[in-house]
Amino acid sequence: MKYLPRPSRRLIAIGAAAAALAAGGAYAAQRQWTRRWRSDDEALAQAGLRMVDDLVHHDVATSDGGVIHAVELGQGPPIVLVHGVTLSDAVWVRQFTALADRHRVIAIDQRGHGPSVAGSDGYAFDRLAQDTLDVLDGLAVRNAVLVGHSMGGMVSLTAALADPHRMAEHVAGLVLVATTAGPVTGLPMWPVVRGGMTALTSRTLVSAERRGRGLFPGEDLTSWSTRMAFGSKPTPLDLELTRSLISAMSPSAMADLLVSLVGFDVRARLGEIRLPTRIVVGSRDWLLPPFHARRMAAGIPHAVLQVLPGCGHMVMLERPDELNEMLHEFSVSLQPGTSAA
Repeated sequence: MKYLPRPSRRLIAIGAAAAALAAGGAYAAQRQWTRRWRSDDEALAQAGLRMVDDLVHHDVATSDGGVIHAVELGQGPPIVLVHGVTLSDAVWVRQFTALADRHRVIAIDQRGHGPSVAGSDGYAFDRLAQDTLDVLDGLAVRNAVLVGHSMGGMVSLTAALADPHRMAEHVAGLVLVATTAGPVTGLPMWPVVRGGMTALTSRTLVSAERRGRGLFPGEDLTSWSTRMAFGSKPTPLDLELTRSLISAMSPSAMADLLVSLVGFDVRARLGEIRLPTRIVVGSRDWLLPPFHARRMAAGIPHAVLQVLPGCGHMVMLERPDELNEMLHEFSVSLQPGTSAA
C-alpha cells in the first residue's frame, strides 16, 4: 500500500478545509440574502400590498360540490383576473388599487387556492375552466376582459376552446399574461419521462402534506424559488408577498394539478380562438420564456404581443403600471359602440 508524501497530504487537507470554508461562506451568504428578502404583514400593508377591507366576497357553488371564491371591487367595464398556480386573488392587489375606480374588477381563486374548495371532479383544466365560466355566470358578468396569468392563462384558453359560445356571452377580450399554449417545457425526451416524473413528484408532495410540510423543504428554498419567478429588479416586498402565497399552497392540491400542468398542449387549436387577444410576457421570464408567448401570438388570429424588457414571470407585480394601462385601454375599446367591439 502506497502513501502520499507528507506535503501532498498537507495540501489535500488544506484544500478540503478551504472548500469547507467556502461552502460555509456560501451558505451564510444565501441565508443573509434570503433574510433581506423577508418582510412582515405590517410592511406589506404600508406598501399597499394587502387587499382593501371593502372587497365584496362571493362563494360560487360548482356542479361537482366545490366552492369557488371570488372578490370584486368597483364599477364599470369588467376585468376578471385568474391567477397562476400557487398564488391567489391577493397577487392582483395592484390591479385592484389602480383599476377599481374605473372598472368592476373581479379576481377568482382557483380551486385548491385561497378559500376555494375542489369538488369531486378534481383538478383537471376542463374542470377549472368550468369553474371560471360558473363564476362569470354567477356574477352576471358581461363584456369582460378575461386576464389569465400563467396557469390562469392555460385555464382561460381551455375555457375559450371548450365552450366558445358561453365564453362569448361573458367575455369580450382575452389577455394572456406570462403563460403558454403548451407544453410547459421543451426538455428533450420530456413526453417520454413526464409520466414517471409527475407520479414521483405527486407522491412526494402528498407525503409532505401528511408530515405537515409545504411545497418546498425549508424557507430558504421557498425564497430562492420565489426569486426565480422575478426579473432583474424585484423588490423585497413583492418577493415576500409571492413567497407567502406559495407557502400557503396545499402540496396535495399541487400534486393533483401536476398532471394537467405538464400535459397541457392546445397549440394545434390556437387558430380557433376568436376573441380579441393581447399577450404579455417579460423578457426575463425564466419559468415560461418569451418563445411561448411568440408561439401563441403566431397562432391566435390577430393577437397582439407585448414584451416587457427586464420583467420576469410576475408581471402584475413587477410592471403594474404598463399592465394596468393596457387592460384599461383594451377593456374600453371592446365596450359596445366602439369600433373594436
